[in-house]
Amino acid sequence: MDVIEMSGVVKTYGAVRAVDGFDLRVREGEVVALLGPNGAGKSTTFELLLDLVRPTAGTVRVLGGPPSAARARVGAMLQSAGLPEQVTVRELVRLVGHAYPHHLPVADVLERTGLTTRATRTVTALSGGERQRLLLALALVGEPELLLLDEPTAAMDVLARRAFWAQARAATAAGATILFATHDLTEAAAVADRVVVLAAGRCVADGTPQALAGDGDLETAYLTLTDALATTGDQR
Repeated sequence: MDVIEMSGVVKTYGAVRAVDGFDLRVREGEVVALLGPNGAGKSTTFELLLDLVRPTAGTVRVLGGPPSAARARVGAMLQSAGLPEQVTVRELVRLVGHAYPHHLPVADVLERTGLTTRATRTVTALSGGERQRLLLALALVGEPELLLLDEPTAAMDVLARRAFWAQARAATAAGATILFATHDLTEAAAVADRVVVLAAGRCVADGTPQALAGDGDLETAYLTLTDALATTGDQR
């Protein structure tokens, strides 16, 4: 089953085309990395999938229907996500869990995300990496079928990243599908089943990390793809 289906999607803001004829399909159980330079349309893609914005043209389907019908089945980590500062970690995870029809026990989610010892701390007392783990806990607590993660490990060190992806992979073992955006090409190559390269709002490559890298490495392939588009003057 295709968990995500985007066909001919366009999203404009005035004269700016944030997404320009984007096609994407993600199958159940896949882990797909979305790569692209700043302004390529990655965050807009997540907003479209979460029904935070509507497409100007084209179709977006999530879990077989419109994004608005799938909200209770999707967990998300967004760069723009704000957190209330004076609630505790446990209180916030519990509160978000109750927004879903079914949710995991709070203690289990805190243990899975390495936050048990931080449960009584307020959000304002957390480090950057701990905040990212809290955002993952909030994304996981509703037992989502789809996880949308926008640069989820940006504030984490190597050990925290490894633990993060162990938990994310555990979610896929339980049946979840993951689409994540990252600027870390090593991370994409290590954890993704497929890599989709987005530039100027369009897909310029889609394949396994090994297929895209060819005889070289993913970083070289990525730079070749995005530099070639930039030199044509087609960035918007």
